[in-house]
Amino acid sequence: MNYRLSTLYATKAHTSNITEVIDINVADPISQLLIELEVLGAQDDATAHAIACLTKVELVDGSDVLFSLSGYEAEAVDIYHNKVIRSNWNPYLNTLWCQRYIGINFGRHLWDPILALDPKKFKNPQLKLSLDIDAGGNAPVQNKLTVLAAMFDEKIVSPIGFLMHKEIKDYPMGVSTHEYTDMPTDYPYRKLFVRQMTVGTEPCQHVDNIKLAEDQDKKIIFDHTPVQLLRAIAAVNPQLVEQIMFRCQTAACYVFTTVAERATATFAPWLATATTNSIASFGSAGGRMAAIATGAMNAVAHVAGWVPHGVYEIPFGDQTDPDDWFDVTAVGSLKLDVKATAGALTTDSVQVFLQQLRKY
Repeated sequence: MNYRLSTLYATKAHTSNITEVIDINVADPISQLLIELEVLGAQDDATAHAIACLTKVELVDGSDVLFSLSGYEAEAVDIYHNKVIRSNWNPYLNTLWCQRYIGINFGRHLWDPILALDPKKFKNPQLKLSLDIDAGGNAPVQNKLTVLAAMFDEKIVSPIGFLMHKEIKDYPMGVSTHEYTDMPTDYPYRKLFVRQMTVGTEPCQHVDNIKLAEDQDKKIIFDHTPVQLLRAIAAVNPQLVEQIMFRCQTAACYVFTTVAERATATFAPWLATATTNSIASFGSAGGRMAAIATGAMNAVAHVAGWVPHGVYEIPFGDQTDPDDWFDVTAVGSLKLDVKATAGALTTDSVQVFLQQLRKY
């Protein structure tokens, strides 16, 4: 057998905020870690997306950080990696569990023999998962965590490195301001991500332009609106689709979605009997849409759109060819300029993070 799926951390319930530290005490190379987050609803009204309960995902080797993203960021990266939302279970209802699955991908694809996490290359690798029990979902009082590892078994591989992910910056926006960031030049870039998430507002309404330039504008890599980048170099990403179950009321209620831009939904009652009641939605933006029904009922929403959790992906080169990625190690200086729109406020924020090739 060439591959196996192993349990690194058996399902465990948590009723208080915690950072769980999990030793990666295996020897075989790992192609992917899979985190399962379960969030138990304690009421029918949702306050935020369930993934908000997973506040931080880190993979460290002592003081060496190999992966460090929020739950929102980690799930968005995984969605872009697979070009589809995983088969999550999203019942935002009292007494039911929302289940989210987030992959930490170390290779270009599952079972990539060239890029994988080789635990033998590190002294004490640990996965750290931080929970804020009631930050998302339906006022939960309990979360569950499970961690699986997709590992190489009898297939002998010698990976040259792995894909490393780190948040570089998290800052408050301002009206029409430029935020300049000196970008790291230590490891080649495969992807750059810019996230802007304000519930109820599409991220393109707050981010006006994104520019990346070398050596004081001697060479401009790109200088475009986020929508242009989404429709151009990231155009291979398909429209994302998910199903969400929720309690629709006669007064406006909120449905929290993974997609943040150009979101649309079709609704149907989720009942055992036929009904003539109708459901309408409005204000679909920024990972949240409002819904209202002629009669209170359980409903299912079929949601479609783009920009998961407000994250724009900017890929570099042929994504299957490591030699074609952006080798920033040969660059003197590299600066990112994110310009805000006139509608951006200091209560809005932006996160910048990277996917880099780190060789052993």
